[in-house]
Amino acid sequence: MLRAELYRAFWNRSFLLALVLGILLLGYGLFEYSEGTDIPGANPFLCNAYDAVIWAQAGPVVLLVPLLAVLPFADSYALDRTQGYLRHVLVHSSYRRYFFAKFVANLLAGGLAVALPLLLLFACTNLIYLWGLLPIDQARIGGAYLHGPLGSLYRIAPDLYILFRVGVGFIFGATYATLGLAISSFVNNRYIVLATPFLLYHVANFVLAVLGLERWSPPATFIPDAVKTTSWPTVFGELGGIFVVSVLCLLVLARKDRVYA
Repeated sequence: MLRAELYRAFWNRSFLLALVLGILLLGYGLFEYSEGTDIPGANPFLCNAYDAVIWAQAGPVVLLVPLLAVLPFADSYALDRTQGYLRHVLVHSSYRRYFFAKFVANLLAGGLAVALPLLLLFACTNLIYLWGLLPIDQARIGGAYLHGPLGSLYRIAPDLYILFRVGVGFIFGATYATLGLAISSFVNNRYIVLATPFLLYHVANFVLAVLGLERWSPPATFIPDAVKTTSWPTVFGELGGIFVVSVLCLLVLARKDRVYA
């Protein structure tokens, strides 16, 4: 069952669309980074592989990243119910096995839909730009250190720090994919399932900004250094809270008896 759900999650046009969209959005951010540089050769480390990733990640991709997470597979539970696929599956497998496979496949698809474009971006910037960092007093990004979790690691081991951000991207994608799956447990319209996490992300961002709580804003959980006051609790506490609530909704609402309701 798990193998079948993984195949459905990764071998479909929606997962490919999420990857392509993520690559294009990050590519546009990278283009903006290259456009903002000084005279080529004036300072060989003005453009470096690490600053380029951080700059591109703060570009237009931050606006659509919840959509990247839910596109691959978050609406599949609703589609399985409405199209009769779930009834067919339950003839050959238990609901528990189906549900666990669906949960894992969706989590992985959402996480990788966000993380893989970031990883590809880092690979590209390593080929395009130099690896050195500017002296602290000349750095375009991150001076002595970056704000947020593991920000001090940027100066010590920038490669590890960028991989940490890729990991945060995976956790973000997995969390919002799980949120989308939870919504699909009680909503049959796939477009509502796909749009709701995106809308919640932006509404919460606006409300928290008005309240002066920018450190808790959803974009700051995707870009750990987005706000000076971000911390481990604001990033992972928020993502953990969304994940736990989503799982609880799934346990309560995604019951077998609802399949036949």
